[in-house]
Amino acid sequence: MWNTQLFALTLALSSSLASAAIFPKDTTVKMLDPKEFRKVMKRNETSMVAFVAPWCGHCQRMAPEYSKAALGLYPLVPTYAVDCDDDANKRLCAEQDVKGFPTVKLFPRGKYVPPMTYDSGERTATAFFYWASRRVPNHINKLGQLPEIQPWVEESAKRSLPRALLLTKEKKTPLLWTVLGNKFQGEIELAVHRDRKGKSSVALGYDAEIDKKSKILIYPVGSTQAVRYEGLAKLDSLSKFLESVIDGTADLNIVNKEAAAEEFVPDETELEIERKQEAQRIALAHGGFADIIDFEEALKNGQGANFHSSHGYPGSMDDLPKKKAAEEVKADGSESKAGEPIVESENVADQAAFAAEPSVPAAPTPESETAEPAEPTVPPKDEL
Repeated sequence: MWNTQLFALTLALSSSLASAAIFPKDTTVKMLDPKEFRKVMKRNETSMVAFVAPWCGHCQRMAPEYSKAALGLYPLVPTYAVDCDDDANKRLCAEQDVKGFPTVKLFPRGKYVPPMTYDSGERTATAFFYWASRRVPNHINKLGQLPEIQPWVEESAKRSLPRALLLTKEKKTPLLWTVLGNKFQGEIELAVHRDRKGKSSVALGYDAEIDKKSKILIYPVGSTQAVRYEGLAKLDSLSKFLESVIDGTADLNIVNKEAAAEEFVPDETELEIERKQEAQRIALAHGGFADIIDFEEALKNGQGANFHSSHGYPGSMDDLPKKKAAEEVKADGSESKAGEPIVESENVADQAAFAAEPSVPAAPTPESETAEPAEPTVPPKDEL
């Protein structure tokens, strides 16, 4: 009797430990139970969920790649996992029609849009990243030419929603803006215009700053007069501000002043994630060259500058102001340059913050290639 109980306890503990160990210790992948899963599904956000089992060999091989993709997507596309071998989760996995492991699903807008299952190639970080980031529902109005802006402003003013226009130097709409458009669909109308050299900013009455940072113009309901957002271009900061705009009762001038006063003060966890994203991007760039000499030459030619200006910090657009800590200010009052992060180039910025090992270039995945078959949901006898 005692031996049977001990075996059962050992099996339960080993399963729990295997579940915890399937992903790297410092991963940004969050494990979900049914209650947490329901909370995630109530949000208007795109998320990726892997349904796994600790005994599954395919899951074990996938976990490091999935974790790299999660790092690159953080925090714009949250990445989760569910241990279907846990009795508490088995009903959830059945409800999600999990028939084999691993099963990776993308939920474009929580429970409000049907999920899609990953079946389009090898289970690599690159494949997971692009599969998820390119499937965030796009509700952004793209205004290609300057003459299109004023008609959009006037026409949209006739509708009952506030509007927000992003002026960016980037050719592609920043993922952050797409994520916000998905999150606030039906509550605020978002648009984007490429202002590569700042000429559109000047035409709209704004200075063309030397750094050409993104500008966010807010148009209250029924108004054709813009209020320029002065806060941080981060997911949490912008979400808070846009919620105030949607509410309609807040004084935008006051809310904007509060936003402008917010400092970028990342905690150590955020800084560590930033460093890892930076390191993985460098590894990706290095993996694409024949040898270190070519890599160094590429950096000299500009492929190693302005990464954060183009790609932003985790959950952001553009460079963010540094915290003005007392120890960072010199005796004469000027700010120290010490500790500023390395920045990278927009040439490789859209290649994400994950990578294959530096010395091994990642081979492209053919469109026709099918995913490695999932393992059955019942573990083999010799793995029980």
